[in-house]
Amino acid sequence: MDQWKVLFLICLYGAVKEFRPTEPYMYEYQHNVLNMSEHTLNSKVYPIWTYSYLVALIPSFLLTDVLLYKPILIIEALSYFSCWCIFVFGRSVWSMQLLEMFYGWATATEIAYFSYIYVMVPRSEYKSATAFTRAALLVGRFLSYALAQLLIGLSWADYMTLNIISLVTMTLAVLLAAVLPMVKWRKAYQKKLEDNNSQNDLESLVNDASYKDYLKLFFMELHQNLYAIYRNPLILKWSVWSALSSCIFYQIVNYTQTLWGTLPEEQNKYNGITEALVPLMGIPADLITRQLNVNWNKWGDVFLAIGSIIQAGLLFWMSQSHQIVIMYICYIIYRVIYQLSTTIAQSTLALSLDSRLFGLLFGINTFVALALQSILTAIVIDAEKLEIRAQYVVYSAYHLAVAVLFFVIFSIWATRKLIKSRSQTDA
Repeated sequence: MDQWKVLFLICLYGAVKEFRPTEPYMYEYQHNVLNMSEHTLNSKVYPIWTYSYLVALIPSFLLTDVLLYKPILIIEALSYFSCWCIFVFGRSVWSMQLLEMFYGWATATEIAYFSYIYVMVPRSEYKSATAFTRAALLVGRFLSYALAQLLIGLSWADYMTLNIISLVTMTLAVLLAAVLPMVKWRKAYQKKLEDNNSQNDLESLVNDASYKDYLKLFFMELHQNLYAIYRNPLILKWSVWSALSSCIFYQIVNYTQTLWGTLPEEQNKYNGITEALVPLMGIPADLITRQLNVNWNKWGDVFLAIGSIIQAGLLFWMSQSHQIVIMYICYIIYRVIYQLSTTIAQSTLALSLDSRLFGLLFGINTFVALALQSILTAIVIDAEKLEIRAQYVVYSAYHLAVAVLFFVIFSIWATRKLIKSRSQTDA
């Protein structure tokens, strides 16, 4: 199949699988329609996603290449389909726990969505392919959240209608995943050789190779890439930030609707437009950040520390506020700051890291973030059993701790530079 047809199909799949209008009102449905308490959802249901994602991530990462991408895409689509089957037909706590398990599988297998297209297009098209596939996800989310806001805000439909719409689109996602062309291992093997800038006769190497040779190359690359990534202290520092920030970001996204749910239901009618505004405000902010001529190796620590302080203030304000508009605004600003910080991290890493290693680095950092989130969940929710507002005070303190860490890193760097400058002046 022509590479542009494949790109269109994978982008269509990405937009359709993200079209889940249930999501902005997930807590409202479970709490008000299924009559599940805040404590039950907080302590027995939502933590399952974190643990499921953590357990499924490494197998998904390894099996994506081993099984040649498409089977993992189908697993992703089937996992989302299973989630919304449960949303439509499930009524018990254990069914919601099963839903969260499938949701963890779906988010873990998303790595195949980005990996698949790199095998199907030339290396010269990687940048545009990445832009199109990421844009497809944002378009799907925005349209679904906007539709949810329209239907609920104008009282044209109830929460179950959103569930049914989501189930229909997840069915379409399964069909789209099924019709995507299979990746032949010889093509994947040739792409890996090309990406490694092999000077040998590629056609001869590929024709004489076996699937075992492809697997050997994959695991050899994995070992070499791990060494290449973590011998660089700059990459290590930004990886620490990525893991720490993603840990708390996942926690906030997972439990914000619970915090909104502490207010009367009639106030929570604008969840959809709030979620839809996040990508709309994040995209221009992202583009502006990419155009700034700033040495982030030098000033990145300060920006991350200041950003963490602002995020700490926003979370604390949310924990104390009883006005839904304040909560919405704080949530949007929090998400935009996270996106800006992530853009800066990616831009900095792009100067120090081969683009082929981004997927591996992202996978490892995500795994560490989920491990930290599991520990945080076990302490704050399982052990201490804190109410949601008290949880957000803890999350605010977490951001303050991250800010202190990066202020210390910047102070050490600045002190060393000052001492070095003075020693050169004295000499």
